[in-house]
Amino acid sequence: MKKSILLFTALCCAIFVIAQEPLSLNDAIQIGLEKNFDIQIEKKNVEVAEVNNNWGNAGLFPSLTASFTGSKSTFDNKETLNPFSILGKTVTTQGQPSVNLNWNLLSLYNIKITKRILEQLEAESGGNASIVIANGLQSIILGYYVSVLERDRLAQFKEQLDLSREKYEKIKIKREMGGSVTSDVLLEEGNYLTDSSSYINQKLQYNIAISNLNFLLGSNDPSTQFELTDELDSSVDEITYDQLIVRMEKENIDIVKQTITQEILGYDQELRRWDRLPTLTLGANYTYTSNQQDVTDWPLNRRQVTDGQGNVLDVLSVGDNRNINYGINFTVSFNLFNGGKINQAIQRAKINYDQGGLRLDKLKAQLRRDLKQAFDRYSVRQNLFQINQRREDAAKQNLDIAKDKFENGSIDSFDYRTVQNTHLISSIQRLQSEYNLIDSKIEILRLTGGLVEEFNN
Repeated sequence: MKKSILLFTALCCAIFVIAQEPLSLNDAIQIGLEKNFDIQIEKKNVEVAEVNNNWGNAGLFPSLTASFTGSKSTFDNKETLNPFSILGKTVTTQGQPSVNLNWNLLSLYNIKITKRILEQLEAESGGNASIVIANGLQSIILGYYVSVLERDRLAQFKEQLDLSREKYEKIKIKREMGGSVTSDVLLEEGNYLTDSSSYINQKLQYNIAISNLNFLLGSNDPSTQFELTDELDSSVDEITYDQLIVRMEKENIDIVKQTITQEILGYDQELRRWDRLPTLTLGANYTYTSNQQDVTDWPLNRRQVTDGQGNVLDVLSVGDNRNINYGINFTVSFNLFNGGKINQAIQRAKINYDQGGLRLDKLKAQLRRDLKQAFDRYSVRQNLFQINQRREDAAKQNLDIAKDKFENGSIDSFDYRTVQNTHLISSIQRLQSEYNLIDSKIEILRLTGGLVEEFNN
């Protein structure tokens, strides 16, 4: 039994045997901003929007197409009733390259509006990226502090375990000297095993927090261990709700992004109105046709080239015919009636714009509600942290006093165990209240648009 408990103790105390990498909060933020999967994906969406934002997609430049048509045919005329038809085989090879240009000249204002829409779409994509970055940054910061919280909790359970082990070792010595009974030893052994189980469960929570942090940092190895160099930051900022409201309505990234979306809907509404105007299209084309015929089977007199005197200058084996066609045209189009589709599109664009305005108003109201609740939580958690801090100090002093009393026999194991558990509970509650205070502070920074500015320096 003694060997089993010693082995159990060795396993419990083997916490940080694996080599650990030092990691500060700033290091975690920089690594996360570079490698976090969600942030990397959103950066690619921004690159797509940047590629799409150009005058070509806006329709400024003409369209230019080129084509080539080729054919080869054989006509074998073996007999005919037409005295003017040529008997024999005729092989015809034809090549026809062509170039066509089209340019809408009356859509310059539409092009300008479309370019503004593309610019706003790029800005909207940047706004989406800002939201993803802010959310990712919030997750990384809280993920880091959760790991610190679980590590500090583990240290508290380790301290409890050390006290239990110390008591257990002392009670065994007393029994060997005849100063205690078996029931006392069993009681302390039970306490020690209970604290060992609590320690092991807390170690599991710490490992889970570290694996989550690895994922947030874009790591493919969830088992990478870190030496977290930053502690829980319980500093309190003096802020007022009115100050936060002003800053939120000006800098909140969700409001900024939704405002850009509303501007896009406004441009789309204006673009739909211009569909009523006529279009003027400039067209240009150029076609070159080369037609060659194999005339070797034609009668000789039909293939001879003679001069004005009737002298034969040449006998053709191939006939060649070349044509060039080119031209410019203008087309003016008026949409006289299309079943009211343009008016319907204008009405839909106006409805979408009004709907977007309602979404923006709803978002602002929702964020004002969220900020009020976050501010109230922050204020309450300040008080709770101070209360829990004082409770922990009192419990620590009480534990030191109880330890002396237990050693001189003034209190029994049950009373000492009660004081020991009270100290553990107060320490855990103080750590949780400190983390809750940090969580509220980060939430307020996220709502007021100051999270990236505060931590991404």
